[in-house]
Amino acid sequence: MTKSAKLSLWGAAHLERLLAQAGIESMHGIEMLHLVRMVAGAYDRMLNDVMRRQSLSPPRWGILLRLWVEEQVSGEALNPTHLSHSQRVAKNTISDHLRALEEDGLIERTLDPNDRRQFKIHLTEAGRSLVKQATPVHARLLNETLAAFSTEEIVQLQQLLSRLYDSLCTQIGENGCPSTSSASIQTHLQKEDM
Repeated sequence: MTKSAKLSLWGAAHLERLLAQAGIESMHGIEMLHLVRMVAGAYDRMLNDVMRRQSLSPPRWGILLRLWVEEQVSGEALNPTHLSHSQRVAKNTISDHLRALEEDGLIERTLDPNDRRQFKIHLTEAGRSLVKQATPVHARLLNETLAAFSTEEIVQLQQLLSRLYDSLCTQIGENGCPSTSSASIQTHLQKEDM
């Protein structure tokens, strides 16, 4: 682990002492949490920089991408509640994002014909165009980030992170955690090796 990824020596020594007093001999959990947060923070900073050039925030890009994928898979529009669950944000947060995306002309809301109390969210042509423009830029950047890893290392890292996520979901008693199945990623990575 690099020096920047480790807890400071001063901080680690104090934590080790505190944990030892409680009969805990390992700091693996704290070190893992620290590293995962650092990786997530670096990813967020990188994505913010890229998306800023596209005049789009990462959460709003995620919403547009989710709508685009749903269009491709089922041809269906999504309601705000479904979007808030899939994006793991509160309903009021999704409402703010949807309002801004609608003002930018990237989505439109229509009444659900089956439930007139609900709205369905659709991409506009401008929204589809932006997804098609921004997504390859994002994917290219992520692929460049992983260029230092072999295919086997990428698959192993993905499997380990999936196990960590599953373990966390079990600890907090969340049966509804989204699947971390790596079958599609492994299949795609194996095709690249051929």
